[in-house]
Amino acid sequence: MTTTGSSRPVVAIAGASGFVGSHLAAALLKNFHVVGLARSPRASEDGGIEWRACDLFSSTTTHAALVGVDIAIYLVHSMMPSSRLFQGDFHDTDLLLADNFAKACVHGGVKQIVYLGGLVPDAGYVSPHLESRLEVEGVLQSSGIPTTCLRAGMVVGPGGSSFEILRALVTRLPWMILPKWTRSLGQAVFLDDVVAVLEAAVTDPAFRGRTFDLVNGESLTYEDLLRQTAAALGKKRYMLPVPIASTGFSKRWVQLFSRASHELVSPLIDSLQCDLPQYVPAKEIAPFIRHRTFASMIAETLERTEQATPRAALPRAPRVHHTTVRSIQRMPPVPRRDASFIADQYIDWLPQFFRPLVRVTRLPGTARVTFSMALFPWPLLMLELIDQGLDRERAKFHIVGGVLSKTTTTGWFEFRQIAHKRYTLAAVHGFIPALPWLIYIFTQAPVHAWVMKAFRRHLEHLHDAEDIAATAPP
Repeated sequence: MTTTGSSRPVVAIAGASGFVGSHLAAALLKNFHVVGLARSPRASEDGGIEWRACDLFSSTTTHAALVGVDIAIYLVHSMMPSSRLFQGDFHDTDLLLADNFAKACVHGGVKQIVYLGGLVPDAGYVSPHLESRLEVEGVLQSSGIPTTCLRAGMVVGPGGSSFEILRALVTRLPWMILPKWTRSLGQAVFLDDVVAVLEAAVTDPAFRGRTFDLVNGESLTYEDLLRQTAAALGKKRYMLPVPIASTGFSKRWVQLFSRASHELVSPLIDSLQCDLPQYVPAKEIAPFIRHRTFASMIAETLERTEQATPRAALPRAPRVHHTTVRSIQRMPPVPRRDASFIADQYIDWLPQFFRPLVRVTRLPGTARVTFSMALFPWPLLMLELIDQGLDRERAKFHIVGGVLSKTTTTGWFEFRQIAHKRYTLAAVHGFIPALPWLIYIFTQAPVHAWVMKAFRRHLEHLHDAEDIAATAPP
């Protein structure tokens, strides 16, 4: 196995500073050289975690961070904004990040991927949050590298957002109205047990390339969790179940009284509408499940939380002071074509869509494309196509100028196909507008979103036409 100055195998953890990742990193240090991937540079200590700067939005830094890694563990879920303006959905962001990670694993010669996802309903409603976890599984598996997928129920432990939300609600609300979603079936699993299974997944060949449900076997509803949490805290709380299915009001009051961010609360409550499968632990998982009841989980969580000073804060949306823009839109798949074809379609379609207001010019002998407006002498934007080598599933343009861009060295626009062309994304990253911010968000930003929706419809029509042509008799 590859090593870094020692005989120990190298394990990289994406999400090493998070709730599960920080505990897992500490556990793996005994037998592995642990590499933590962090967006910002951190100091590494002798005998401790080696930190490598890695922005998962950047293919280049992700490739560099996974060089020399034997096993890569993926614990990332993108529910927090990463720029001042973000246009898109978290599940599309999850696709893009997982694609960068999977391709970097292939490039770096990683031998195994381990992914911690979420339980998925056997039937009925599947929330966007849980559907995204399943999509990420597929993207990582599409790398061709043996991928171990662990589908966990609610992870409970000191410092975890699930426990902190429960405690905050029970502490601050003497009366609670319980909508229908609080009676959906779920399962919980303790933090230490999750870490133990993840550790086994990188040491035991029986886990390699397989999928397991990471559960403790106890059937619970969110109402059960609230009542048991209240009992453990010694709080007498009055709870009134009501036949209301809407989650809109629930999201607001959970956000208000738990003081968690909307970006965290909204997808979690959507997921609580799902009836999750009521499995018992598989024979490979059972030996690592020490906590078989939520009552024992919360007792240990409370004991360890009281010893910790100060108490861990709930995740909140980070403050982003720089005026960067990120925009990610899902496009229909075009399985018979590559990303260069999609980019060419966009360049040819845009002036037709805006005829006669917009001109698009390919500069002869260069990889540059300019976007201009009729009767306006200066280009609005200038893009330069970047050679992706053998990767035909990505077309990337650097934003190198134009009156709408504040910089010439930041920002890129791309089309990419993911998981062997199963998904297509159009994305803008790191763009810094030249327009004053308030003007930008009410003019250029909504225009871009509108244009990408229109281009999505164009690709849908194109895809339908190609399907008809492919199935037509000769």
